[in-house]
Amino acid sequence: MANRLMKQFTGTLEAGVVKLYGSVTTTTSGTIGSTSCKGFSVAKTATETGRYTVTLQDSYVNLLACNIVVVGSADAAYTTTAGLTPYLRNVSVTTAKTFNIQFADVALADGELADGAKFHIEITLKNSTAF
Repeated sequence: MANRLMKQFTGTLEAGVVKLYGSVTTTTSGTIGSTSCKGFSVAKTATETGRYTVTLQDSYVNLLACNIVVVGSADAAYTTTAGLTPYLRNVSVTTAKTFNIQFADVALADGELADGAKFHIEITLKNSTAF
């Protein structure tokens, strides 16, 4: 359970909900150029195409949802091999405090993000079993 000062009144029927937000900007071949995240960090997963490891600062009871949005460049067209579709792998928010974001291309094969792409992350977690 996270031991931080959480803001209340999120307007949800589920008690003990925590939302974390962040963004990641890539450079070339999916390498991370910069991140802006609160409550977690993101690292490129070594030897894996289009995969990133999210490490939470705290453990949580459950992952309720995760929304990932890719923001591309203003004009350049995406190729069919660029990673655009995100999905999750290896979710372990209670013990390891990690999960992976995997990007896939249009054929649903693992794909790197286009050079200079940015993605935003919204993570919704269950903070406690007490509610």
